[in-house]
Amino acid sequence: YLYSTWTILLSERQFPVGDAFWQYPPGAGVLFALAGVAGPDPIIGFVLLAVIADAAILALLVAASLRVHRDRYSPASLWGPWAWVIGGAAIGPIMLARFDLFPTLFAVAALLLVPKPWLSGMAAGIGALLKVWPALILLALPRRNLWRGILGAVAVTALGTLLISAWADGGVSFLGEQGERGLQIESVGAAPFVIAGAFGAPQQVVLRYGAFEIVMPGAIMIGLAITAIGLGLIGVIALQRLRGRLECVAPGDIALALVLVSVATSRVFSPQYSVWIVGVAAAASVDPRSRLRRVTILLIAMSALTAVLFPWLYGSLLETNWYAVIVQILRLGLLLVCTATAVTVVLAPALADRLPVIRGLARPR
Repeated sequence: YLYSTWTILLSERQFPVGDAFWQYPPGAGVLFALAGVAGPDPIIGFVLLAVIADAAILALLVAASLRVHRDRYSPASLWGPWAWVIGGAAIGPIMLARFDLFPTLFAVAALLLVPKPWLSGMAAGIGALLKVWPALILLALPRRNLWRGILGAVAVTALGTLLISAWADGGVSFLGEQGERGLQIESVGAAPFVIAGAFGAPQQVVLRYGAFEIVMPGAIMIGLAITAIGLGLIGVIALQRLRGRLECVAPGDIALALVLVSVATSRVFSPQYSVWIVGVAAAASVDPRSRLRRVTILLIAMSALTAVLFPWLYGSLLETNWYAVIVQILRLGLLLVCTATAVTVVLAPALADRLPVIRGLARPR
């Protein structure tokens, strides 16, 4: 219903200003407007565009895999494409029903174009016009190419914003709808409250911004704390990139670590975030130097648990029934294990000189 409403509004060159459910940068408005002309109905048009985006991601992964791997018949040669196919099946119908597939397309393109920094930056910039997180892919660029990628992203983002602002009013209104979001019940930070609820502790949950948020003493502080941790970890990785200490790490591993950190420390962990994670993990797996391919398997398992939890067990999770809580804790546990592993793999080379005990982790296989 929301997508249809937004499509109708944007076809009249007007962003949904004041709509708390609108949480997208200006580029998303263009895509929703395209959905209105892509099919006989806005929903059909949206799904058609989603199918095209899905196919485009698979085509990019297959082309990159065949280009990188000399032995086209080895199991590793098509690891990335198969990760996307199997991961998409694990995610389920929500992959084609939510907007997140489109920024994922440009994030995957940016990652696969790392050898061409200008194009990589431009792809990341287009992705950031749809949803902000693809900008993280810029830190996957080697230090010598980082600024070219950033300039490409800034140029595309600035030009795109200007053109969209000339096309329709209210393109940056989404910025005012983000600051007051609370701790969503399916996020990592909400886990203590969910576990306590399974043991009989009273819970208070309200529907805000299209999500069920925890309204309990300490929830705001936990949300702020995990956000600070996430910003700190991203800052550390960015600093090591600027110092040139991550040059021996596969770019895809850096991108995947950043995306996992941003999701694990977010106040929101919606089921469609699995699309981001699986897409970036699949693109990272294309690189023979990647040390996170096994992590991709765990992330696909996490996506499958997410598909079980949403929508089948979501009502039970809101009531903190023990079986739904177990599925949620397993889901969060897999996310945290994968995040910790990815961060360790990325930062190990930078810390090896100061902490000899982890020197083995930094040594390429």
